Amino acid sequence: MVDALRQVTVEASSNSGQWTKFRCPAHEDSSPSLGVKYDPRREKTIVNCFAGCPQEEVLEAAHIRVRDLFDHLPERGRGRQRAGQQRRPAAAPNPVRRHRPQQPSRDLGAVVGPRRRVATYTYTTAANEPVGQVVRTVTPHEHGIEKGFYQRRWDASDRTWVSGGFKPVLYQAPIVAWAIEQGHPILVCEGEKDVDRAIAAGYPATCNAGGAGKFRPEHAEQLRGARHVVIVADRDGPGFDHAISVHDCLQGIGGHVEVMQAATGKDLSDHFDAGHDINQLTRIPADQLALYREGPAGRGTGPRQVPTVSVPRQPNVGRPQMDWGLDR
Repeated sequence: MVDALRQVTVEASSNSGQWTKFRCPAHEDSSPSLGVKYDPRREKTIVNCFAGCPQEEVLEAAHIRVRDLFDHLPERGRGRQRAGQQRRPAAAPNPVRRHRPQQPSRDLGAVVGPRRRVATYTYTTAANEPVGQVVRTVTPHEHGIEKGFYQRRWDASDRTWVSGGFKPVLYQAPIVAWAIEQGHPILVCEGEKDVDRAIAAGYPATCNAGGAGKFRPEHAEQLRGARHVVIVADRDGPGFDHAISVHDCLQGIGGHVEVMQAATGKDLSDHFDAGHDINQLTRIPADQLALYREGPAGRGTGPRQVPTVSVPRQPNVGRPQMDWGLDR
C-alpha cells in the first residue's frame, strides 16, 4: 500500500506515531495530511485524509481498490492452514495510468493563521435541488498561502451539510439543462471559478467537482442532446489531459464537440482578463489532439510537459459567432 502511494504522491520526511504520512493525492496538499497505518486486529490497512477527503476519493486518486486494504497476513502467526483451505493469492500491483506523481511544492513554513473559507460552490440537480458543495480555502503560512478544497454533501433527512463527496452532477446544472433545451453552446471548464466567470459574462458553462481527471460518464450523460460543446483546456499538462478525457467521454453523447484554449494566459479567466471575447478562444485542431492523446512513443499517457499549441489567429474565419443565449 505504501509502495503504491509512493508512485503517485510524496511521502513525508517523518512519520506521526504509527501513521506513515503522505501528501493527499485527492486534493491540493502542501503539508502531508494523508495517514496510512496497518491494523493487525482488523487485518486491514487504514487510509485516512485528516483534511477530510472521503476514502473513496483518495483510493481512486491513487488507483487502489478497496479490497486491497484487506489482508489475512498468514505469515504473522494466524495458525496452521486448515486442510483443504486455499491461501488467498496476493493482490497484483496496481498500475498507475494517466496520473503524474505530485511534485512537492515550495516549503511554505509553519502555519501562522487559521484556515479561511474564501468561496463555496453549490452543486444542484437540474431542478435546483442541493446535492453538494465544493469549498475553497486558504491557510496562511510563514512563506505564503496554501490553497485547498474540500467537499461536503447535502443530507436531505437532516437538512444539513455533512463532510464527504457527493454524486456526480454538473456544476450549474439548471443552466446546462436550459442551454440544451434552447440549443445554445455550452462551455466545459476545469473549475468553478471559470464557470462562474463565463456565466457572469453571459455564456452557459459547467464543470465537474474535483477538477482535472474527475469527469465521469455520469457527467457526460447530463450533456446528452447538447448541440455544441466547447471544452476550454487549461494551458498545462493536466489541463490538456482533462480536456482530452472530456472530449472522448462526450463522443456520441451530444452534437459538435471541440477543444479550445485561452488566447492569452492559462485559463478562461486569464482570457477574459486580457480583454478577449469568447469568440477569440483558440481552437485546437483534431490532429493536435491526436498527438497529445498518443503521448510519447504512443503510450497513451498524454503530454509530459506543458504543451504549446500554435494555431493561426483567425478565430472567426469560417466559424460564425456563436449564439450563446444568455443576456450579455
